[in-house]
Amino acid sequence: MMMKKLFTIVSVISLFLLASCEKHVITYGATDMDVTTKAQIRLVYDLPIVSASAENITLLKYNDQITSQISTALGGIYPNSTAKYHALPIGATKVETFKGSAKDVSVYSNTFNLAAGKWSAFIYSKTEAPLLIQDPEEYETGHPWIDTVTYIRFVNLFHKADGTPYGKVYLKGRRPATQPNVSTYDYIDIAACNYKEASAYVPYILWRNGIKVWSGTESGMVFALFNEAGEQLTSFATSGATVKTPLVHTGFSMVKGVNYIFHLNGKEGTNYATQSIRLSTIAVN
Repeated sequence: MMMKKLFTIVSVISLFLLASCEKHVITYGATDMDVTTKAQIRLVYDLPIVSASAENITLLKYNDQITSQISTALGGIYPNSTAKYHALPIGATKVETFKGSAKDVSVYSNTFNLAAGKWSAFIYSKTEAPLLIQDPEEYETGHPWIDTVTYIRFVNLFHKADGTPYGKVYLKGRRPATQPNVSTYDYIDIAACNYKEASAYVPYILWRNGIKVWSGTESGMVFALFNEAGEQLTSFATSGATVKTPLVHTGFSMVKGVNYIFHLNGKEGTNYATQSIRLSTIAVN
């Protein structure tokens, strides 16, 4: 009798284990986007005004339809600094943004023609249509064992203090000098763009403690900007500064195989309070 009970218990446990090992496929409802009728777009908020939380966009509309209500700061990307897209019908497109807690203060309104494909749309002027830059369908990621590179696309939307375009700007990486007895830093050319221009994606070598090939993230990276005369861009470093000093952008972290858009936006100022020089980044893959 005892053996029969044990056999019954073992049989039940075996059946339970067999049932628990069955594969249960979890599916999610999804519909493929029709690329012949719809395009993909992400909106970048690059108006040449001084950064402040009161200037955050709090509502976005496309074609009179509410698309997002996520607060997004100057230099940010909808939705909320994440490099995703909104799908919209190809053709004439209306875009509107609003600010304020009630989401009813108009910031920007314009129309543009949206073609097929994937696009980054930069709002750089309150009166002009967005600057549309087409994004690739696939991104370079480098060789997993031979190199350690990231990729940078530079977009120049920078303005002078009076609101006029600044002109051509050169983006360079800054690293400790390989010959410290000659200079303090080495500057690595990345890209040069006129106003409202975008570069191709340019490979940029990452380093970690002198190791050339590795996987991961390089932190504490530094970049600098130069004008056509070869002069480094300057800024008022503190609220009490009366003289401009060379401007550097610090604290960047970049990952091997990832592509980034570096979009220079904002404007110079006549003092610290009126300047807003933003070298913003978007990780796109």
